[in-house]
Amino acid sequence: MFLSTLSYLGGFGTFGQVLLALPMALDLLGPPSFLLLSLLFTLHHFLYSTLRLVLKNTLLAPLISFLSFISPLISSLCILLTLYYHLHPPSAPPTTALLPSPAHLLVNVLPYLYAAVLRWVSPLFTLLEGISTLLVIQVAGRVGKGWADEEEREEGVEWRGIVGLVAAALVYSAGLAGVVMSFPLSTTSAFPAFLLGAALTAVLFLSLIGFTLRRTNVLETSLVFVYVVYSAWLSGVEAALETRQFGSGWLSRSWAVPKSVPETSVSALAKRALTGVVDSVWDIAQTLPPHLLLSLIYRVAVLHLAARIVPVIRKTSMGWNDGMDENNSNGNGDGGRPGFWDGRSLGQEPPNMRVTTVVLSYRRAILIAVYTHLLLLDAGSQTWWRWLNIALFLAVWSLELLLDADDDADSVTRWKVD
Repeated sequence: MFLSTLSYLGGFGTFGQVLLALPMALDLLGPPSFLLLSLLFTLHHFLYSTLRLVLKNTLLAPLISFLSFISPLISSLCILLTLYYHLHPPSAPPTTALLPSPAHLLVNVLPYLYAAVLRWVSPLFTLLEGISTLLVIQVAGRVGKGWADEEEREEGVEWRGIVGLVAAALVYSAGLAGVVMSFPLSTTSAFPAFLLGAALTAVLFLSLIGFTLRRTNVLETSLVFVYVVYSAWLSGVEAALETRQFGSGWLSRSWAVPKSVPETSVSALAKRALTGVVDSVWDIAQTLPPHLLLSLIYRVAVLHLAARIVPVIRKTSMGWNDGMDENNSNGNGDGGRPGFWDGRSLGQEPPNMRVTTVVLSYRRAILIAVYTHLLLLDAGSQTWWRWLNIALFLAVWSLELLLDADDDADSVTRWKVD
């Protein structure tokens, strides 16, 4: 119980630091320091996740809970290091030097490579959003259906069922309003309108198929409809806007210019950053286009929810705690120790589950990368990838509806885990 509390407090503190410190660095210090801080955060959580995988089910497993507890301290050191290098940037190595100094690599080379990697994997983040959204939608639909089915009838009226239908009707209405408000998606080409029509038709027929096979419900189909409309609307808005300077110039030194600050010491700059962190977050929120701000909030939230849902599905399917949630007990009657003693290591898991285990282990680093990527995203780079995301989203949903349609729900659970 004590170790679980330490892990929870450490994780919550680290999440708050990342959420507030990155916008602060971008607003106060400029893009170079922002990229450096994001890189340090990512490396910190990458190393922490690697230790979790290596030390799991060993005598050193309790060390992970301690590292989780001091994680906010490590994140604070990353912030101070960023402030220091902003005030005292390392000089370029002399031409006669065989290898650059570690400080030069860390400050002047790796952040730009990190930015390039984020830009290259940008489509992957978009597709990952779609898959995560589908998982969250299906869980919401199943939870809503279970809530309605547990109702005790009063005078022959199923009040929970009526509430669910009204909620689904409101969601459908919101989606239709989005179609009306965003159409036409483009004033220069009819192709986006054709894609939207094809996507909405696919949603309609897949919904009818799901109702016929009794594999879906009206709440799930309404959420699917709204997400398709949301993605199409974002694609149209981004295509109509001019590309932001952040996009094509991620590796441009003329763009990545640090901001000057009057402070000359790390302590004074840290005090200014701490007192003005809320103002920095507000300034960044006002600077970002509204659709990009909405996309940032939604993507981070849905990826976080999916990362919390998948371990629950795995535990239900396999009947044992997979150790992905360090705040829960392992279910073995050992007093609620964190999930680093679940009785199985990565090599003992089924081969088809190891990839999921690795991805979930590095979910914090992935979320930081997604957060950084969206803060620096240019307006038009995601236009056509969003349509591909809609196609993949509907294809996976159709597979979910049709796979083992004659079998029980356990087969669907196993497929989700695989």
